[in-house]
Amino acid sequence: MKNFLPISIDISDAKILVIGGGQDALKKIRILQRFDAHVEVLALKVIDEIKNSGIKYTEAVYNKDFLKGYLMLYSCVNNDELDKQIVQDAKEAGVLVNIHDKPALCQFVSPAIYRHGKITVAVGSNGENVYEAIRIRDLIKQTINFN
Repeated sequence: MKNFLPISIDISDAKILVIGGGQDALKKIRILQRFDAHVEVLALKVIDEIKNSGIKYTEAVYNKDFLKGYLMLYSCVNNDELDKQIVQDAKEAGVLVNIHDKPALCQFVSPAIYRHGKITVAVGSNGENVYEAIRIRDLIKQTINFN
C-alpha cells in the first residue's frame, strides 16, 4: 500500500502534461487551470472542449520524447499497458506521474480541493476513497464561512 505525503507545490510556472484527450483529461485540466498551471495535452484524439479551451495540444502517438521539460504529468488514457510504459518513462525522465484512477501506479495523487481566495483546503484519502474525500471537502466548504 502506498502512503502519500500531502504537500502544496507551486505549479504557476511549471509545465504539466496531460496524456489523453477525453473527458477525464478535461476534468484534470480544469482543476489545474485554477492554479495557473501551464498545461499541454498529448493524445491520439482530443475532444472539442479541450481544443477550444486555448490549451496547447498535440494529436500524436505517445512517445517518451514528449516528456522532456515537464514537472509532472497526468495520464488519462485508460490503457493499462500504455499507463505502465508512461510510468516507467516518466520516472526515467524525472517527471512526477499520476495515472488516472490507478493510485498504485502513481507517484502523487490529487486531493479533493476547495479554494477560496488564498485559502486552499485539500482532503486526501491516500488515493483509496475519493468519493469520501469529496464528501468531507464539501462538508468543510459548507461549514466554514470565509467572509
